[in-house]
Amino acid sequence: MELQIFKNAELGSVRSAMINGEPYFVGKDVTEILGYADPNKSIAMHVDEDDKFNDKSASSLGQSGGWFINESGLYSLI
Repeated sequence: MELQIFKNAELGSVRSAMINGEPYFVGKDVTEILGYADPNKSIAMHVDEDDKFNDKSASSLGQSGGWFINESGLYSLI
């Protein structure tokens, strides 16, 4: 999985990847931009199971994995 980084001077950076032909965004990036204090809790509370994917591989995020959310999941957080 190859990550792309979208940068905005006002909002910051959001990493994304294509998963099964659909764009997914790194949940931590989105929740931080939106001001959520706890990324995992906010994703669990607001994003439907069908709209998120937990990547457990260490290589794709450079850490111990994390949540990816699709466009519908993004709107759920907004």
